[in-house]
Amino acid sequence: MMDMNEAGEGVDGGIRCYRDTVPPFVEEALADLYDTLHASLPFFRVYRSLDAVSCYIAERDGRPSTILLFRCEGRRIEVLNEMIAIDQPELRRFARYVFHSYPEVDLIGFKALKTTTPGLGYPVQQHNAKDTYVIALPDTPNAYLASLGKSTRANIRQQTNLVNRSFPSFCTRFYTGHEIEEAHVRAILGFSEEKIKAGGATIAHDLERIMALARACGYVVVLFIDGQVCAGSVNYWVGSSVFGDVTGYDRRYEKFSLGKLCVFQTICESIARGAKRFYLGGGEFDFKGRLNGVALEMDEVRIYRSRWRMLVNLDRAAEAVLKARVRQLKKRLHRHKQHLLARMAFRLFYLLKGRAAH
Repeated sequence: MMDMNEAGEGVDGGIRCYRDTVPPFVEEALADLYDTLHASLPFFRVYRSLDAVSCYIAERDGRPSTILLFRCEGRRIEVLNEMIAIDQPELRRFARYVFHSYPEVDLIGFKALKTTTPGLGYPVQQHNAKDTYVIALPDTPNAYLASLGKSTRANIRQQTNLVNRSFPSFCTRFYTGHEIEEAHVRAILGFSEEKIKAGGATIAHDLERIMALARACGYVVVLFIDGQVCAGSVNYWVGSSVFGDVTGYDRRYEKFSLGKLCVFQTICESIARGAKRFYLGGGEFDFKGRLNGVALEMDEVRIYRSRWRMLVNLDRAAEAVLKARVRQLKKRLHRHKQHLLARMAFRLFYLLKGRAAH
């Protein structure tokens, strides 16, 4: 069902809403507009459900200015798009449309959004929720290498020369789409899990979902020694951006820094293939800054119809406050992750998370 310009009095026109369906043309339009994995249909198909999902499209000057996929869950609208930026006028436009067209809805939720909300005209809760590091890529791999710090360039050259001298069979291969082999991905995930477990945490990557997304928009880098996988990374390509997901290396080759070399080679190959941005993922790690990664912060945002509706949903408002406090604590612990108490706290967190998953 499609509601064309279902704006009504006091709400902007130029809006289309496809209720409980996502039209096929939206896949390319989302990639063009947001250029990000977590607002792409391949990601939604694998890691979310598109059942009962509606599609909001607002236009400016005849072109889409905002495309949001959302699900109506009782008295709440939950937006699927994550890691996107929306300016305040477009956010207000969406909120006005929702509260006019869905009179039963009390609040709108975004999990990871970059925006400004003071003066929006509705009660809002906003707190830091996610982060990632993004590299703005130059035109050539050589230009990227030259842009790095002197010590970083020297380390990359030294480690590359060392592994080539030690293992003449060392080589790197790049795979996309249906070229990607499950055995390679399984090995990379296994290396990653082994390293994380060695640090006292527990993780089990979802091979089935990672393979499904890799086959849809994946970009896998594999390093070989004597024909055997020794390191690699699983990445995804959306629009003009590459998104790093999992990097792993055989710990027998620890001294060769294969993990960092793999990331560097992935970035250089991405540049050669025309990428404009490379996303290193979240978490505060020094090497991300050394590779020219710049932190990009995203907020969880909840927009309420009115202050009264916020009071009616006091449990959800309190939940948002608690999540904000937990997020602040995790970021503080990450900044001091080498401290014994921080390591103990992270081990407890992963233990509880693992139990909850089961």
